[in-house]
Amino acid sequence: MANPGFTLAEDAALKRRLSNLSVSDDRDVERVPRVFFRYPEGETENEYPFVTIDLVDISYVPQRQESERTYFYNDTGHGQPSNLHFYPSEIDEAAMKGEAAGGLLTTEQFVPVDLIYQITTHCRSQRHDRQLTMLLLRRVFPFRRGFIEVPEDGTIRRCDLMDWRNTDVLDQEAAYRKRIFRKVYTVMINAEIPQADLFGASQVTQVHGQLSVNNPKPPTQLTEDF
Repeated sequence: MANPGFTLAEDAALKRRLSNLSVSDDRDVERVPRVFFRYPEGETENEYPFVTIDLVDISYVPQRQESERTYFYNDTGHGQPSNLHFYPSEIDEAAMKGEAAGGLLTTEQFVPVDLIYQITTHCRSQRHDRQLTMLLLRRVFPFRRGFIEVPEDGTIRRCDLMDWRNTDVLDQEAAYRKRIFRKVYTVMINAEIPQADLFGASQVTQVHGQLSVNNPKPPTQLTEDF
């Protein structure tokens, strides 16, 4: 299901990426960790392992900012060229063609930002903890080659693993006799925020009157007698 909207589309992309993981125990019993957007209460005592997603920061990135400009999407086949191919986190190019309906769409430039997420894995088993660590570092957030697809706007974004931390704790519910294995992954996703809504623009089809340029009178040429 599509989740159009800034941060909504990125949240959904992360959840999709994390929802197909599986681990097994020493009896080869497979478990698929559930994914939550906050620490779940009262429902995980017998459902470890699980994964939580937290958006912790949104930072402006001036290095990716262009000079002020207007973007156009042209579905007329002539005139103003298209330099708008998607509307961030909401509309891909195929949907934009339907929105344009044979005309022009326009909007202001987008504001580049980085979304910082913390992904935390929660396990009661050391084996599950190590399996999830392997999967996340090799398959989900690999160093140097991280990317994520956002189908809402048809983009493939950078998704860089910035940090990995061990945050194991003793389980209060088990009278501190059992350990909860926790690993925190800090992930950065590139994104853009629209400054203005996407709206239709009319193309000029006829000019009434005559355009002219008033050229200044050429300067008088001076001569000298020798």
